[in-house]
Amino acid sequence: MAVHTGDFVPDLISFGAPSLPAKLPDTRGSWTVLFFFPKGNHPHCVLESRRFQQSIPEFKQLDVQVIGVSVDSSADQQKLWNFCTLSFPLVSDARHQISKYYGVLDTATVESEQIAYARRETFLIGPDQCVVHHWKEVDPNTHASEVLAFLQEKLGMLSN
Repeated sequence: MAVHTGDFVPDLISFGAPSLPAKLPDTRGSWTVLFFFPKGNHPHCVLESRRFQQSIPEFKQLDVQVIGVSVDSSADQQKLWNFCTLSFPLVSDARHQISKYYGVLDTATVESEQIAYARRETFLIGPDQCVVHHWKEVDPNTHASEVLAFLQEKLGMLSN
């Protein structure tokens, strides 16, 4: 399945995937930035996670939750979470359920072995659990600020 703008999406809690910190927040009724990344120990994934972390005060000011997802194990997610000193949740999608649902699961051949990973894409989910925007082209260095600017404009227009 692939998720498109306007589609209703279930709360992440319903997938039962482990997250850090241990309890995943209920996103129903909240704006949520759900960003997928390929591999936590990759420099671009570290960069993107840190850029989102730098912008967390601004996201919180807008009452927007940020959640990162990859197919890494819980242990690997824990390493990234600690290494980047993140304050937002990371979800381990080791069973590939969330990545498949959102249509971002891909494979690459590495040393004759098929490796699954989540493509670097981001979804903005509105309080009604519908996808408001989908970023397919993501620059890990600037993406967090692009998402923040989009939200500031979008939420500014909604409050006027």
